[in-house]
Amino acid sequence: MRENSICSPVEFGLRLIGLWPNYAYAMIHRIFWTITMIFVLFFECVYVVKHIKTDELPDLMDSLTITLSNGLLFCKLIILWLNDRILEGILMTIAEDYDNNEKDNDRERMYNKVILSQRFASCTILLYSTTVILFSVSVIFAPERVPVLKMELPFDAMKSPIYELVSILQFLQELLFASTSGLLNGLIVTLMLHLGGQAEIMCQKLTNISPKIMKEKSCKDTLKSLIDSHERIINFSLNVESVFTYIALLQFLSNTLAICFSGFVIITVNMSFDSDQGLVILAKTLPYYTVVNLEAFVLCFAGEYLTSKNDRSSTFSQGKAIGEAAYTSTWYELKPNESRYFLLLILRSQKRLTITVGKFMDLSLEGFASILKASASYVSVLYAMY
Repeated sequence: MRENSICSPVEFGLRLIGLWPNYAYAMIHRIFWTITMIFVLFFECVYVVKHIKTDELPDLMDSLTITLSNGLLFCKLIILWLNDRILEGILMTIAEDYDNNEKDNDRERMYNKVILSQRFASCTILLYSTTVILFSVSVIFAPERVPVLKMELPFDAMKSPIYELVSILQFLQELLFASTSGLLNGLIVTLMLHLGGQAEIMCQKLTNISPKIMKEKSCKDTLKSLIDSHERIINFSLNVESVFTYIALLQFLSNTLAICFSGFVIITVNMSFDSDQGLVILAKTLPYYTVVNLEAFVLCFAGEYLTSKNDRSSTFSQGKAIGEAAYTSTWYELKPNESRYFLLLILRSQKRLTITVGKFMDLSLEGFASILKASASYVSVLYAMY
């Protein structure tokens, strides 16, 4: 991998989960994550099953949200591990794009995308970590002794010093899980920004093309270079789609339920608890509710961003779409046998590049709105049952 082709937080996250190309300890990291996630999810699910009829509904919803988030993270890791060859090819394509772009302005454009993805990844990790810290602090200041995470452990975890030890381990474990979830969001944004940067570079080439430039260079080589660049963009998009389509499906379903459960807890907190306990639960639930909404928004925005880069009928603030750039170029000043290449380019641009939700629907901001609508509907049903 070329230095600076991937921002350092995302590179660290990929090494942590054993997905960085040619990383010597990748299998050890995967075994560690598998054992840890199975252990945590097993005792969380046992707790939910045992208390599904005995707990108050807000308490049950509170424990279900964390279980859903941890289960979603484990499913994401399994899907990424199963598609590690494709993901490695995606990362190597990013490194090759840095080598293929020799112009300084193109390199600067790509480097700016890396800086932007690094800022996003750093802010996401900070936000997720802050959420876990607030979650844990609210447990510490609770009126009565409760664990950080609700698990059905095979021993009494409420006695000292076992309670303190278990709480510290649960805090560190949840901090690791949350940071990894943030890094995976940073990975998606990194891939979308790179793809957008490549689309912008190609649009710039199409805008600057003219018969004068074609005469200075070999016409066939120039047109072949444009077609190859578009082919790389399409293949890159298809590889990203094959890796993240089922991740998007799981996250779409999980985030809908998580937003529903946490929203229900926020609505009923004043009705079910006294003022002090209600404030504690509110301080624990609101940051989590914000993060889950952000997680769903990032994925949907990534799909919207990808679509805008290839859709001829739309433009994005950072550059023209490929189809429109080809249409507005000076293709009409070329020879007929040369201009037909632009016709093929425009026709191929009519097929939208997008991330789908399990091959069912495109990820877009409209999909994010549907998540919020579905969650609000489920909250109203739970509230009526309550």
